Amino acid sequence: MSRPRTQQETKGEAPASLRPALPWLLGMLALGALAIVVGLVRLDQLPDPYPVHFGPAGDPDRFEARSTVTVLMPAVVGLLSGLAVFATLLLVRSQGHGRLVQPLAALGFVIGGGISLVSLAQYLSEDAVAPGWGLWLVLAAILATLVWIVVASLRSGGGSRDDREGWRLWGLVYADPEDPHVFVPKRTGVGTTVNFGRPMGWVVMALILVPAVAVIWFAASVG
Repeated sequence: MSRPRTQQETKGEAPASLRPALPWLLGMLALGALAIVVGLVRLDQLPDPYPVHFGPAGDPDRFEARSTVTVLMPAVVGLLSGLAVFATLLLVRSQGHGRLVQPLAALGFVIGGGISLVSLAQYLSEDAVAPGWGLWLVLAAILATLVWIVVASLRSGGGSRDDREGWRLWGLVYADPEDPHVFVPKRTGVGTTVNFGRPMGWVVMALILVPAVAVIWFAASVG
């Protein structure tokens, strides 16, 4: 007995390839691993107390006792945040949204790899202070990739109208537990939205919010 055809198969759309994301993922993991290794090797040579907060110009304004946790925390948090972004690619693949693969992979790389590079510069500095412009460069790159994602999402929607049931709040929110799709075309405007009727839809929203949380956390470290 053959299984029912999915909406994606009915439309003749193949699952999105994740190959374009592989270089971004490997690059992020390499930078993250390098930062952690250098941080561990240089741990005893780093100043104590250790700078953990910086002003807008990159000058340290708060210190804590040097430890493995305080030294490696930024690199580890950045790496985990980047991996969370890459996790959304599994859902993007199943929905056939190939246009979102590159920008999402780039965002994961910028978050994980960018924070790793700043941490690496801090570990290699005698006073454990990275160049102030490096922090702002990473923030600018994160915002740029977020814009890229928005543009790609609009293009992926193709302007198609969706008339399925499950729309709430005048077609702004979609929630249908019977619909297996996590991503659906927006009913108004262009682009895609998530199905809040599926538990995975809430997971996707949580993963999407990770970059915003990372931006806020990273900005707070230089604010």
